[in-house]
Amino acid sequence: MRWLVIIAAAVVVAVVATVIVVRSQQSGGPGGQSAQGPRLTPPSGAWWGMYVPPPQEGTLLSAITGMEQTIGRRLDIVFTYHDMSATGNGMLLKADEPQIGQDRILLLSWEAKIWSENRDIPWRQIADGTLDATVIDPQARRVKQYGKPVMIGFDGEMERKTGSGEPADYVAAYRHIHDRFKALGVTNVDWVWAVTGYQEYRSTWKSFYPGHEYADWISYDPYNFGPCRDAPWKSFEETLKPTYDWFQENGFSEKPIVIGEYGTEADPDRPDAKAEWYRGIPDALVKMPNIKALLQWNAVLEDQRGCDFRLQGPGVVEAFGAAGKHAHVNQPLP
Repeated sequence: MRWLVIIAAAVVVAVVATVIVVRSQQSGGPGGQSAQGPRLTPPSGAWWGMYVPPPQEGTLLSAITGMEQTIGRRLDIVFTYHDMSATGNGMLLKADEPQIGQDRILLLSWEAKIWSENRDIPWRQIADGTLDATVIDPQARRVKQYGKPVMIGFDGEMERKTGSGEPADYVAAYRHIHDRFKALGVTNVDWVWAVTGYQEYRSTWKSFYPGHEYADWISYDPYNFGPCRDAPWKSFEETLKPTYDWFQENGFSEKPIVIGEYGTEADPDRPDAKAEWYRGIPDALVKMPNIKALLQWNAVLEDQRGCDFRLQGPGVVEAFGAAGKHAHVNQPLP
């Protein structure tokens, strides 16, 4: 009988160990189990990317390759924007994006808007399946046919929006899109959940979070506005670290972070300040190891103040180019 007891005990130990492993794989903070995406993360360091505005003439690909020549390296990730219309604007992988994605990762921002009408789409309308046949399912099939891994972010900076619905509506809409893609057999998407990163909104972030099983990446958009918004000047590290620390301390430490947008204004009293800001990137990133990708936003904000985050000014391109050559941000792509 003793051998039966030993066998029974071994079985119990194996079952308990299996349960512990499974629970360990499923846990990790707000929302329960982890997402099962393609895990587009570099083995170490971070990927280097950018938002390059579409040119008035020529193609986006030509604008991107021109920027790469200027900064002296190929971009790892390229950020593009899309609305949720049934027009070309709502087409994920539109125009020359498939060509761009051959040698780079595409981060597709899918906004709950109709751009031509300057109208927000209520999140509840997305969650109840109204747009499945006309918008969501066609794009899911398009992404599936594309085949290469892509990153998709749904309605980033949602905590600033007042006319789209409540946090629960956003969560329902996000989950519905994710689940439609899954139901249609789309396996080449990493899902990105993106907030502003502004500290005044941090009390709302968890209420908008769809859960770890729905988000592969966490994202936020830190800017050093400086004189443009009468704000105190902050270094790159000071601009990013408060929100980074919040995520590490509030149940998101197992998620990789992509800085979806970032940049700095110029300081008219210190001509070299903007270049210095970019020179500080590599040393700061080493202190924030969960940042696995970052994308400079090379454009001017379309508001009354028009803060200018383009790579312009004394020594700025050279400083950004040098930062982009640092070993920390030179990692292999999948």
